[in-house]
Amino acid sequence: MPSYIIFNYEITDRSKIEELSRRSKISDANSAYKPKLIAATCVDTVEGEALPHLVMYEFENIETATSWYYEDSAKDVSALRKEITNGWVSIIPGCSTE
Repeated sequence: MPSYIIFNYEITDRSKIEELSRRSKISDANSAYKPKLIAATCVDTVEGEALPHLVMYEFENIETATSWYYEDSAKDVSALRKEITNGWVSIIPGCSTE
């Protein structure tokens, strides 16, 4: 069952956002977990509170999503993201429609 990772954040250091994007693309392309980029956009919040930016990936299952998030090769991307953004990350299991 597909599962998802959602990043919702605000950028605190715009001077490094292009570097984050570049590193993320390289890490994704080289990942054995085959992340599928679903969304990378500004957020138009219509109810409640959300931060202005969202990135969402789809994975084969929850185990794959979790492994991708914690993989060693993504640690430099994660460190840079934490340095230049504030926000949250959630790993979300998909639901069966059967």
